[in-house]
Amino acid sequence: MNIQTPGDLFLRGLESMYDAEQRLSEILAKMAGASCSPQLRSTFEHHLAETREHIVRAQEIFKQINRQPESRPDGILQQIEAEIAEILDSVAPSPMRDAALVVVGSQVEHFEIAGYTSLLALATLLGMEDAAGVIQKTLDEEKKADGKLTTLGEEQIYLQAMHRSAAAAANC
Repeated sequence: MNIQTPGDLFLRGLESMYDAEQRLSEILAKMAGASCSPQLRSTFEHHLAETREHIVRAQEIFKQINRQPESRPDGILQQIEAEIAEILDSVAPSPMRDAALVVVGSQVEHFEIAGYTSLLALATLLGMEDAAGVIQKTLDEEKKADGKLTTLGEEQIYLQAMHRSAAAAANC
């Protein structure tokens, strides 16, 4: 895609986020299934339901701008996907795996927050009030999901991983 206008840039970003949400619906299901902590599993499952709604919202925006929904893969998300696969392959089910999933889950949320923040700014500048409203709702949910992961990590998951790690080291 040749980007010559802010509208072109908006479309490229929308295609990227549409692709991300579709891929994340699969990734979040894997992360939920790989979680040992019931609270972490529930957090991922809740955000998976939101992610499915984000796909519908992106389709709504494509319709508003008279475009067919198209996906544009993003290299950053591909790297995050590779990191998730490595964690699932190399870290045994444990509080340590849960801690790693919180870290990479936060990375995913920050990727999405950055993407939606840019889309919101462009939609606003382009006078796309309806699209901006839809994007704002999604952005708010992404920020809330990141906050939940951060709180869960800091108040529970990281502590469990530290205690288990310290106990294992003491037994050596």
